[in-house]
Amino acid sequence: MDYKDVRLKFCEISGRYDLITATYEDNGADFFLNAGQKYLDRFFDSGKAIARYPVIVAAGTYVVRSLGIRAIKEVWIADSSGKSQLEKTSIMVLNDYYSEGFYNADQGTPGFYAPALLRPFPDTLAAVTGMYGVDELLLSSTHYTYNGVVIMPPPDQAYTVEIVGLFYSPDLSATLSGAVWTQTKSYWTEVHPEVLIEAAIYKLHSLYLNTSGAADYKASVLEDITGILADGTEEDLAGNMQMGG
Repeated sequence: MDYKDVRLKFCEISGRYDLITATYEDNGADFFLNAGQKYLDRFFDSGKAIARYPVIVAAGTYVVRSLGIRAIKEVWIADSSGKSQLEKTSIMVLNDYYSEGFYNADQGTPGFYAPALLRPFPDTLAAVTGMYGVDELLLSSTHYTYNGVVIMPPPDQAYTVEIVGLFYSPDLSATLSGAVWTQTKSYWTEVHPEVLIEAAIYKLHSLYLNTSGAADYKASVLEDITGILADGTEEDLAGNMQMGG
């Protein structure tokens, strides 16, 4: 379902036509729809919630970042010779092992990863040179929305790094230019738009402290989510066998 149509249906059902313009563009509706989508995403730790983020990193690049990561499950590296999974450790262990500083460490084939510490304190701090190197901290205007990993040792050549984990669905938007709509889509707009609308109206009622309306819509969302989660469980259980047996 096109997102502009999801947005319009949300306003029709909620009665909040003030949240769109006369040409059906956003006038506040997207806030609730995106909040509802994030609410739905957080119910899922398998299936469409899992995604792969591949990126090519240059030699010496030991920090890999991305938007939208909820939780990191695995990290892999690949080059023309093959693909290997990195072993998870902690940033503290890496700090201890590479006491000379990450940016001074001898380069090689990465074998370990740790969830990165991307937030500086104070949050307005832009960047520092220290044991992590200058590029360990994001600019203060962007670190809030990023998550990522440190891979060590620093790669000695270009590698494809693939982060596998739970990701939020892409932010929803639809803008009109002339007669042409530019709009995003997600699993929820394409497969379960009615559940997305329910979740958005739940957020609308909840944030406006309409407790009875929020309770009714939350119950509807949870009923639908239960069925979707059951399908995912069946998929996970189907053909559950070891390879090479």
